[in-house]
Amino acid sequence: MTVKHFHCIKHENMTIGMLLFHVSRMHMERVHSSLARLGVQKTYGPILKELSISEGVTQTELAEIMCVTAPSMSTNLQKMENAGLLTRKPDDIDLRQMRIYLTDDGRRIAETADREIALSEERLIRALTADERNELKCLMLKLLDNEVEGGEQV
Repeated sequence: MTVKHFHCIKHENMTIGMLLFHVSRMHMERVHSSLARLGVQKTYGPILKELSISEGVTQTELAEIMCVTAPSMSTNLQKMENAGLLTRKPDDIDLRQMRIYLTDDGRRIAETADREIALSEERLIRALTADERNELKCLMLKLLDNEVEGGEQV
């Protein structure tokens, strides 16, 4: 998969929203391509990342953390379990609750995917100075907070 460059409108004439969309789309296409080379479906990447941070969560907790529906999460987790990337174990206290853990393969793939995503992000921001990177992050967080406060959760 190649990342397309947009020539239909001069970049300097794009609105901020259009620029955000195009930069995000190009970055995500590059990340998805990297994940595909690892044999990882694009929907698995964020789940692997989250589980590498907070293993032992329940399916419901994971769906809430990732802001997706429970049925969507269930489908992905079942596929990932079938692929040998994760396992479910009963909670020590409440045996009705199932906790989700990465397998050794899942952990290895999550670490490799993290490196690929970091490389892609570095490529994305390589033209920025450290101060500009910090400023961009602060501005993006401010925009995100504004959208969340307005009820526009993703």
